[in-house]
Amino acid sequence: MSLKILARTGAVAATALMAALAVSTTASAQTAIRLGEPVRGTLSASDPVMEVDGSSYDCYIVSTRAGQSYAIDLTSSDFDTFIGMGPGRACQPPVEQTNDDISEDNTNSRLIFTSSGGDYFILANSYAAGATGAYRLIVTERGTTTSAAQVPNLTRPREADDRYDFDLTCAAFGTLGMIELMQQEMSDAELQKLLSDNYTLLTNAEQSGAALGKSSDDVNNEIAELAAGLIQDPDAMAQLPPVPTRAACLGASGL
Repeated sequence: MSLKILARTGAVAATALMAALAVSTTASAQTAIRLGEPVRGTLSASDPVMEVDGSSYDCYIVSTRAGQSYAIDLTSSDFDTFIGMGPGRACQPPVEQTNDDISEDNTNSRLIFTSSGGDYFILANSYAAGATGAYRLIVTERGTTTSAAQVPNLTRPREADDRYDFDLTCAAFGTLGMIELMQQEMSDAELQKLLSDNYTLLTNAEQSGAALGKSSDDVNNEIAELAAGLIQDPDAMAQLPPVPTRAACLGASGL
């Protein structure tokens, strides 16, 4: 799937972008989690608890492909994490696999499994009863991590229409990639570089849009529509993961 095709087929209302982001980043009793999209949740005293030890948990449902290997990562600076998971949508024990600590020195949790197909439930859990606080959960496909090698080198087109399609798409992926990268810890300098690079992608789109008679508002609305459409298109996101695609777009812009 080319960048140009994605640019021409990603039209969804701009307000859907914020709605989609709200769904993907808010925990509930049973929440669908998208591959590669981190969720920030909170364990509280009002959450359901495990009968075996009284520890709190939130439940997530992930859709998988048979034979594919997945990694589940649960991290928190507030409590010692614990993961449980199993096939189906039961959202309760018994679980098929568990993980407490990544290592002796790391109380975050990581679980790797190979799917038999269909939905799996994930319990974002604390090791100890009564533990509460914020956490981050992400499920990724093994072998499809966000590395620059996944996206080939890109060349910014010269023809006006093609250049606008390219710049529009890069600005949308720049936004999605920035959102994903901002889930990580970063220094003030790293954050400034992130914002500066995204400003370049946005400026490229506005300038190439102006060459076609489009206003800045028109361009920004189209970027939001495309980003919203991409969020709701898992096939497109799998073929062109936001972070490495953003990096390839920056490379094409000389950054």
